[in-house]
Amino acid sequence: MKKSGRTPLVKALEKHMKLNPVPFHMPGHKNGRGIQKKFAGLMQDNPFHMDLTELPGLDDLHNPTGPIKEAQIRAARLFGADKTFFLVNGTTVGLHAAILSACRPGDEILLPREAHRSVIGACVLGGLYPRYLPLNLDRDYFIPYPSRTEEICLALKKYPTVSAVLQVYPSYYGLAGDVAGAAGTAHARGIPLIVDEAHGAHFRFSSRLPATAIESGADIAVQSTHKTLGSFTQASMLHIRSSLIDGGEVARHLAILQSTSPSYLLMASLDAATGHLESAGESLIDKTVRNAYRIRKKLKAIPGIRCLGDDVEGKIGEMAVDPTKIYVSVKELGLSGYRVAETLLRDHNIQVEMSDRFNILCMFSLGNTYGDGDRLARALKDISASARGLGEKRAPKRARKRIQGFSNIKTFPVPDVIMNPRDAWFAEKKCILLKDAAGETAGEIIAPYPPGVPLVCPGETITPEIIELIREFKAASGYFHGPADPELKFITVID
Repeated sequence: MKKSGRTPLVKALEKHMKLNPVPFHMPGHKNGRGIQKKFAGLMQDNPFHMDLTELPGLDDLHNPTGPIKEAQIRAARLFGADKTFFLVNGTTVGLHAAILSACRPGDEILLPREAHRSVIGACVLGGLYPRYLPLNLDRDYFIPYPSRTEEICLALKKYPTVSAVLQVYPSYYGLAGDVAGAAGTAHARGIPLIVDEAHGAHFRFSSRLPATAIESGADIAVQSTHKTLGSFTQASMLHIRSSLIDGGEVARHLAILQSTSPSYLLMASLDAATGHLESAGESLIDKTVRNAYRIRKKLKAIPGIRCLGDDVEGKIGEMAVDPTKIYVSVKELGLSGYRVAETLLRDHNIQVEMSDRFNILCMFSLGNTYGDGDRLARALKDISASARGLGEKRAPKRARKRIQGFSNIKTFPVPDVIMNPRDAWFAEKKCILLKDAAGETAGEIIAPYPPGVPLVCPGETITPEIIELIREFKAASGYFHGPADPELKFITVID
């Protein structure tokens, strides 16, 4: 019998390529428009010729002495670091290496509660005890604020044996906190500041954007070059400028964490991105920022549309908003973000980065044109007119009723950490009814999305308050990341 040779993923990619929607999502090169022209030409000619291994003259990522070493030195100079490492396993592997270089098994690390799940992964790998900063949510957009410097100071007094501090800068939504204050506070204790700068690789190239984490005093910053600049997805960089972190120690951890068959396509894309930004970075990113501000102004004039921006700056400590991340609220139109995202794709061939109950997220990068922005503004204007024409201006009242459970939530409680995530990860587990879980130790992450902040992580105590919050999110048709039972009738706990 002849086999079909079906390739479902290839077919799905082919279908998407034919659709060719306007991209307001990652990666930052936006279908190749933001890639260095020479590199783009090589890719178009025959990318398979560059899919190689460690051949003579091509160097070795794990022991660079030739072109890879030179490319990393050029990147360090461009991004203001003492030393830069190319990453082919994404920012995840950079965070793992950074945290394991700063901490030893059994150490404590101070984290924001909204840290990426890879940080919990590092705690599993290193046997670390996470100590959490308070969490504050914006009640209008229902997203977390950056941690304040005074909160870090208080936390370090509460946990005096912490070995490192980690900050997220900027957040997925574009909120940028006070990294300089965090760095000063950590350094006063003689401990390093590690920054997850996945969404801030472009900050270096415009004075209209926040300062970079390295410029602000961070010891290590890990950037997803692919998210906002021009490298391929999964290609990131780790930058060091520190007297507290040993670059050799970082290299030692990367040697066992990164693939021993690193993709030359990914590494070449990082080198090409460096060259592109070295020659024209300021003009490219300045154009991107101007485009984003221009579209923000247009969206502000549309009835029922609101963009995260000036309305939150200054609400909590030193905080700025990255203008290239346009987080659009459609709640006043009585529409869900999910519905608006579907309409944008179906009727206007526009693909957004993310949608949630009442918002959509659009990411502008060096790969977006002014025409892209104008098309987005026209589409949202049409959606606004249609919603108001159908009399849906009364819908926000119904919408508010649907989220009554969220109306009084100012923050999520941070449970007690009973055992480190590593011990919880390998412990024997059982599934019990959620209603019976109070007092048990969680064996899994339960994170309502959005905002993606865990209600409970492995090794933490499940409280009646957490159970009630889970019920409230479920009642509001909330979506969860992490649980083995998506319906959350059952929950996994330590046996």
